[in-house]
Amino acid sequence: MVISIKFYFDTVFRKLVFGQCLLIFFASIAVAQVVFKDARGQGCGGDESSALLEALQTALSQVGGMRLKVDVAMQVQESVKNDSVNFESNFRQNVERLTRGVIKSYRITNRKVSQGSGQLCITVDAVIPTYRQSEHLKRLKLVVVPLVVHPQLSNNVNARKFADSISASLEAHLTSTRRFAMLDRRHGAHTQKELNQIISGATPIEDTVKLGMTAGADYIVLASLRDFSVHSVEGTSPLGRATTRLVAPVAVDVRVIDIATRQIKFARAYTNRGRLPTGYGLSEHAQDVGHEIGETISTAIFPIAVVAVTGNFVTLNQGGDTVQVGRRYRLVVLGKKIVDPHTKESLGNEEVEVGIVEVTSVTDRTAQARLAEGNLVHVSGEMLVRPTHEEFMGLQSNQALGPLVPAGASDRGKPKSDDW
Repeated sequence: MVISIKFYFDTVFRKLVFGQCLLIFFASIAVAQVVFKDARGQGCGGDESSALLEALQTALSQVGGMRLKVDVAMQVQESVKNDSVNFESNFRQNVERLTRGVIKSYRITNRKVSQGSGQLCITVDAVIPTYRQSEHLKRLKLVVVPLVVHPQLSNNVNARKFADSISASLEAHLTSTRRFAMLDRRHGAHTQKELNQIISGATPIEDTVKLGMTAGADYIVLASLRDFSVHSVEGTSPLGRATTRLVAPVAVDVRVIDIATRQIKFARAYTNRGRLPTGYGLSEHAQDVGHEIGETISTAIFPIAVVAVTGNFVTLNQGGDTVQVGRRYRLVVLGKKIVDPHTKESLGNEEVEVGIVEVTSVTDRTAQARLAEGNLVHVSGEMLVRPTHEEFMGLQSNQALGPLVPAGASDRGKPKSDDW
């Protein structure tokens, strides 16, 4: 007896983001996919239906887990119990309907009666679709919660729009670093609408296995727009023309919280005097603020590392929109590990500055920088680059607590810095 559930692959790519984020999205889709697994199950019962049901449950539990096994069993048994006239036919239909996207097909390979118990025992070979998640989910999973606007700014329309733009820029920057598995919490209604389509049965069968695959975050980024104001300043250009530029000082409190323990792992107060160049608008200003906050978080967890040295040129393990040509960094060599004498916790490695590098070219994954100051002749050991002091004069740091390594994290997802 062979019962097969028909299915169709209908992959539809929707335009979600632009530029580099779009490329990252499609790359992740390429590795996250539905795969089909063969599973053998055996079950015994007083009649063929109960034995078959037990065999299917056993096969399902090998792929889908016990929770899925119990849910299917309860639904199928209840349906069978309420209809005994067309039992065999209804049973087959219920297996197809209730395990839609869970069992593609199955075949009974053996049927025998146990001499000891007298029960019928059935063996089935089943084909079960399952969802293979992206390898990117082995990274630290991060959620950026939309910025909260301080109550004193709640009636300021510009402040609310500015906060939304910062959230989008911060999320885009952290995604572009390729260091985190970024989880969306800003478009939940749209995501749920798509999930409801799957639940309704209006999508191909294999889409059903995507249900229940929502990933949970390791850490959430919380930020609050504490201060924001805008005013214009009149001036004169070098050519004598009248000019107007905006001044928009900003203050944002940033926290990164460990979901499991609710421990504050990172806390900083970001301030920006907001003296914008002529022609610069609030949209560009918000993008810069989000970028700077994102860079502060990402470099604290995963400092940009030097992965190759050729003469006076070094290759960095980060590129894309997060590194710009002409940008300068402090080049440091890691020394011995340092331990806090009071807490006995690691403070990271000793860092010795050996020069200044300037970025000369950028790809989507790496960047090349030229040694602008210093000498690499006798330098050896692991090297990192840090933002120059001048670029972060506005960042007032609070003490960060503990190493950012979630329990059970893979080596691929571990931070490379003990700043956290």
